[in-house]
Amino acid sequence: MGSQRRQPHAVFVPFPAHGHVAPHLQLARVLHARGFHVTLVHTDLHYRRLQRAKGAAAAASASSWFDVEVIPDGLSLEAPPTTLVAHLDALERNCRRPFTELLRALADRPGVPPVTCVVADSPMSFASLAARDVGVPDVNFFTASACGLMGYLQFQELVNRGLVPLKGAGYKTDGSLDAPLEWMPGMKGMRLKDMPTFCHTTDADDALLRIHLDQMRVVASSKAIVINTFHDIEKDVLDALAAVLPPVYTVGPLSTIVASLPAPGDSTSTDNAAGLLKEDTECMAWLDGKEARSVVYVSYGSHAATSADKIKDFASGLARCGSPYLWVLRPDMAADVEVGQDGLVVPWCAQEAVLAHPAVGLFVTHCGWNSILESVLAGVPVLGWPMISEQTTNCRQLSTAWNIGAELPQEAGSDEIAALVREMLAGKKGKEARERTLEWKRLAEDATKEGGSSYVNLDKLVEDVLHKGL
Repeated sequence: MGSQRRQPHAVFVPFPAHGHVAPHLQLARVLHARGFHVTLVHTDLHYRRLQRAKGAAAAASASSWFDVEVIPDGLSLEAPPTTLVAHLDALERNCRRPFTELLRALADRPGVPPVTCVVADSPMSFASLAARDVGVPDVNFFTASACGLMGYLQFQELVNRGLVPLKGAGYKTDGSLDAPLEWMPGMKGMRLKDMPTFCHTTDADDALLRIHLDQMRVVASSKAIVINTFHDIEKDVLDALAAVLPPVYTVGPLSTIVASLPAPGDSTSTDNAAGLLKEDTECMAWLDGKEARSVVYVSYGSHAATSADKIKDFASGLARCGSPYLWVLRPDMAADVEVGQDGLVVPWCAQEAVLAHPAVGLFVTHCGWNSILESVLAGVPVLGWPMISEQTTNCRQLSTAWNIGAELPQEAGSDEIAALVREMLAGKKGKEARERTLEWKRLAEDATKEGGSSYVNLDKLVEDVLHKGL
């Protein structure tokens, strides 16, 4: 008889934001159901924010099905970084050594199987590099879309072609961003404005540009790349990625696979374990009193920010759109706005449940990838209002390639907001988008069933990469 295979141990290192932690926990649940021991690594600042939001005991215990470890990041809860650059720079400078030490410590910890793989979020390059330092295979988990990954991978090509850095401070209004990128692999009709926003700079030494160029080099040298998408919706992009990257495994939508798993032995949901904001519970009863597909749901996600003037434009447009609306305004985004007679504003909500409610007919979203997947799974068309990162790329694809919605221009005032909401909720374009969204919903569900592309890819990922060498 051959030797018995030891239990695999996957260490997950998500970027410290809700939209990253949640899919990492979803993938962790899937691997746990396949026999993996799971460790989730928080950075110190994020962990202390969890403690403040949920209580120290709740943050420490987390769940019975995964362990929690915390590494120092050199950041202060009292004076946290105020920019993404500062946060990413601190992670890059401060986390590699302590994470390397953690991996070595886990190798000798009683009762814990040796670490067999590190699943590193793309922004957490230090985790991949540390894994290589100690000889543990690293898998890169890109939590956004395949088209977003392709966008970042083209940053170097934009530099090589002289398109980045941009020329002149007026690039936002002088038409520079309308430059066509017909050479983009796997994506038609792309413009410079549709690329992830971190390349929109006039500075050749821009820190965010440099950081993302470095991140993509680490991604391209990983053992494998995992994306929370499904093959049918991004086939052309995935084919193009396969030509330039290590093996790419599409495993989404992960939320659908997780929903089919037996309970892990406690009541901790992946979303609850990831989130810092308390969900409103009364909005579901409010939705119960509304007609089918009559409600506009508006949310800008867990981190995106905008001006008080734009919030007021939305308030006026929503109040005049002629339909009831549920609007998520986080406490840090709250502005002095008038709420229409048939509107409800909440600080946060259970988004998947809201989108699945039959009363919801349109989702006005920042185009974060988790939100787009959730909208597809609910069969709800979208009106995209992207703000940062690959949200712009997602929005272009949803309106031109997937045809599940339309884009709301950044400069739109209250009149245009009201008109576009009406069109997408009840007009011809909205009805066509709903039909297309329902088609993608069916294909997404097929992908996650036994024998579907994502289901098969998960098995291949486990056997070909994560179990290799056991």
